[in-house]
Amino acid sequence: MLNQALNNRVAKDYIPLQEQEVKKLMKRLVDQPEKFLDHVRLLSASIALRVAYGYTVKSFEDPFMQTAEKWAEGFSDFIQPWSYAVNIIPHLRYLPDWLPIAPFQRRVIELRKVLSDLRENPFRYVLEQMAEGTAENSFVSKLLQTEDGVSVDEETKEDIKGMAATFYAAASDTTVSGVQSFFLAMTLYPEAQAKAQAEIASYLGSGPRRIILPEDRAGLPYTSALLKEVQRWHPIVPVIPHRSSKDDDENVICGAKTYMIPAKSNIMVNVWKILHDPDVYPNPELFLPERFLVESPPPGPEEYTFGFGRRICPGMHVGQQSMWISISNLLSNFTIRKSKDCNGDDIVPKEEYANGMVSHPKPFVCSVDVRDGCRDWIQDMKE
Repeated sequence: MLNQALNNRVAKDYIPLQEQEVKKLMKRLVDQPEKFLDHVRLLSASIALRVAYGYTVKSFEDPFMQTAEKWAEGFSDFIQPWSYAVNIIPHLRYLPDWLPIAPFQRRVIELRKVLSDLRENPFRYVLEQMAEGTAENSFVSKLLQTEDGVSVDEETKEDIKGMAATFYAAASDTTVSGVQSFFLAMTLYPEAQAKAQAEIASYLGSGPRRIILPEDRAGLPYTSALLKEVQRWHPIVPVIPHRSSKDDDENVICGAKTYMIPAKSNIMVNVWKILHDPDVYPNPELFLPERFLVESPPPGPEEYTFGFGRRICPGMHVGQQSMWISISNLLSNFTIRKSKDCNGDDIVPKEEYANGMVSHPKPFVCSVDVRDGCRDWIQDMKE
């Protein structure tokens, strides 16, 4: 059902709204460049909410956005093995929640309420908009409208509700990670930024300024390689959990080795390690888009970062579109530099990431400057 609403063909229907949200991002960066980390969070939540529910976010204080932020923060903290003693002593889960030594139980109650809000409130919004005939095209509205006009049954509605909430929570957090990593990479590797900007300027020529879209990607090989390197350098989800669905043990051949996978076993795929294998990606700690421009390039990170097999992320096409439209247009219209301290010296941000299911760079500062001739165009463009 998710593939029906998010496959490669249908994902193209969402390009106009992604373009609109990137325009809003650029306007915010012109007005308040120092808040770039918050602007990226707003961009990501806005795209995810519009794709999933056709809902437009007006500000960072939007209740739907705040619910997703609470869930992402709580879930990331919840799954860390060191966060709660119950992860070490499982029987602690039977303690009553009123005990001072039972923070796990109280946190579960809090997150259940957040999850309920995440599932119910945006979905209810779509139903109300559809009843009024004003619903914007979205993944939920597509799935609720059958070809013969018959309403879907309640069981199907519950499935759609759960899938929409899952997509929204995942999409809003992962795009944040990817675009924030881009800002960090451009701060630390200005030469890569300059090459991409030169390529974009040559590609667009002397014609009127415009938004770069997915259809332009084939004509921008270095910029495309830069996006790949952002996703390889610091993968959004560094470890992907999987579970074997086989009833029997199975031998899996990987390269020259054969691995025995026990039936029903949990498998943790170390995506970070795969994408930092020096035999495949020489000098993996460096940000080098050129590695994807050689005659026989290594595998692109998208082969690993969106999962594997039947459990591959169905939102990968929408996610790749969001990343491309965001990054290519930021390169075209802004230059990201190291900030200066009070003595005029460069502030070099540390390449540090917070632990979690989704890996985010720790807060850092940089200078986001509008390129010559872009300010008026950005401020005047229609969303």
